[in-house]
Amino acid sequence: MSRVAVLGCLIGLSAASGWACSSSGGGATQPLPGADGGTPDAEITADAGPACTGTSAECASAWEQRASERFDAVVSTPADLAAFAKAMPKGGDLHNHLSGAVYAETYLDWGKADGDCVNSTTFAAVYGNQCSAATQPAPTSGAFFDQILKAWSMKDFVPGAETGHDHFFATFGKYGAIAGAHRDDSIADVLNRAADENQLYVETMFNLGKNVGTLAASVFSGSVTADALPGFYDTLTTNAGFNAQVDADVAAVNSAGAAYKNVLGCNGGSPAPGCKVGVRFVAQVSRTGANDTIFGQLVSAYEMAAKTGQIVAVNLSSPEDDTTSLRNYDLHMAMLDFLYAKYTVTKKSPLHVTLHAGELTPQFLPAAYADANTYHVRHAIDAGHAERIGHGIDVLSETDAPTLLADMHARNVLVEVCLSSNAQILEIAGAKHPLAEYLKAGVPVALATDDQGVSRSSLAGEYVRAAMDQKLGYRQLKTMARNSLEHAFLPGDSLWTAVAEGKPVADCAADAKSAVGDTPSEACKTFLGKSERATMQWELEHRFLDFESKQ
Repeated sequence: MSRVAVLGCLIGLSAASGWACSSSGGGATQPLPGADGGTPDAEITADAGPACTGTSAECASAWEQRASERFDAVVSTPADLAAFAKAMPKGGDLHNHLSGAVYAETYLDWGKADGDCVNSTTFAAVYGNQCSAATQPAPTSGAFFDQILKAWSMKDFVPGAETGHDHFFATFGKYGAIAGAHRDDSIADVLNRAADENQLYVETMFNLGKNVGTLAASVFSGSVTADALPGFYDTLTTNAGFNAQVDADVAAVNSAGAAYKNVLGCNGGSPAPGCKVGVRFVAQVSRTGANDTIFGQLVSAYEMAAKTGQIVAVNLSSPEDDTTSLRNYDLHMAMLDFLYAKYTVTKKSPLHVTLHAGELTPQFLPAAYADANTYHVRHAIDAGHAERIGHGIDVLSETDAPTLLADMHARNVLVEVCLSSNAQILEIAGAKHPLAEYLKAGVPVALATDDQGVSRSSLAGEYVRAAMDQKLGYRQLKTMARNSLEHAFLPGDSLWTAVAEGKPVADCAADAKSAVGDTPSEACKTFLGKSERATMQWELEHRFLDFESKQ
């Protein structure tokens, strides 16, 4: 039995995770050696690699050092680095847009099966009943296929008359017809890709309330201002149609939570690898929409999160440098501030807030909003109450940036760093990227994919880019993987009192004498059984032990 499987049996995860637990005698799970927290034990070995003859803790330290040295040895060889990054445990992907996460080839496979077509000139997909002389059946090979891949992603893109910024954001509307018809397939695809890269968890964003947004716009006739929000809120939450739509959307989300499992065969005899990857949903609200629609969707997200654990957060998406987004940025933060008081302070809803903020550079800012990059991150964490921010590229341009960075460190606000899309959209990479400054200031960061299908990347690809473009070392990447679960919107207490130092909570403190991630002590096992977050964190450590011991 693998080390991972043993852990699953020990803390009761076998049914949920699909692990088969071997047993001895009266059915007790066979523990790994060294569970007493420090007994010298030569048997604590992985499936490959030299045996270790020290204590569990000594072996863990030696294995980590060996993995770090292996990383240093392969970092200059792209193919070897890519293989290392793919195998390395990576925690979670906290910034994942569902529609942008699926590769164009997969969308075309689905489109062909559905009988859909693609416009020969605009490359926009249309449903099968809308095919015409201007379209061709969705291809899966050939010259037209290659043209579509380039139109639907950043494949072979070279900036010219069209910038990477404009090309990137134009992709979504082109494949939208197919993506919209395959939400459950998309979730399953994302989870299978995550499993293939030794990833434990995904928080994926998609629009959960289009209908409720339209309804909100129809029931409020006034001008949407900060002063009008209390009245608008009362109108919405006392409207029978609005509340009925919220309930319908909750049912749809719960259905999605079951449907993707059916796609993966999670309840059958041959579950797909993605069944072992945890997932939660983030309500995505487009900041380029009408303000009445946006407020309705935000209210709905809070209401829905109070009724289903599938939805853990809300996020404002779409280009932050769009004129509409810029014009209404302060109002959107006022909306979140108002709803924070209504729902979070009163504990009426457990919804978290993560915001795209600071995805800005002067190059793409309209002249009328040239100062936007001096305050967007600050407003996101102060008025928007963001617990995490996505991108944060403009942080060094913000007013009193050192104080802002210190505040983010003090408040433990994590930055979801998306290196590939930052390079492709904003042309920010290398020394121009603020990642080094975030690390220097002690701001927690985690790598994320953003839109891996559009970027033609993956979470492993982000780790490769972090190593090659940002010159990060193995232990820095390992901390980022830990950060991703520390700051995930999962229920339960953390395994760590100090995640960067790998210092566990009191109930698991004795386990640090052996190795966190090895067989848990009884006290630690009890603690893990009460926390989904800590259980997943322990599993990550277990995978690190296994991975590092093989280097």
